[in-house]
Order: sequence, then C-alpha cells, then structure tokens
Amino acid sequence: MENVYVVKLGDLYFKEKASILFGKYRYTMADNLDDASFCEDFDYAKKRAEEIGGDVYKINLEEVG
Repeated sequence: MENVYVVKLGDLYFKEKASILFGKYRYTMADNLDDASFCEDFDYAKKRAEEIGGDVYKINLEEVG
C-alpha cells in the first residue's frame, strides 16, 4: 500500500498546471478522481492547493490482482 495525495477544490480534482503569458498559470481540473494528478510529495500537493484555494487529501492506493 502506498500513500499519495490529491488536491481537491469543491467537486473538482487538480490535474495539471500549465504556464501561460506574463507569468500567470492555467490549472486543469478533472471531475473524476481517476483523472486527477496524484502526488507522492505532500509539500508539492500543499503548494498546489494553496494556489487554487483547495485542500489536500491523502489516499491509500492498493494493488488489486
């Protein structure tokens, strides 16, 4: 089992951050946890959450086989 973190804002999950003009950023969000970006580093997830005004959640992943 591995712990990872996901950033959530309302009903949406953080997917990616892309740079655009003048040092501003665009954030892509997903409405499905399967499409979200998972972070192994809590500090990285916390920084993304602060940028978008969301929260960080810890998820336990299990391999099913």
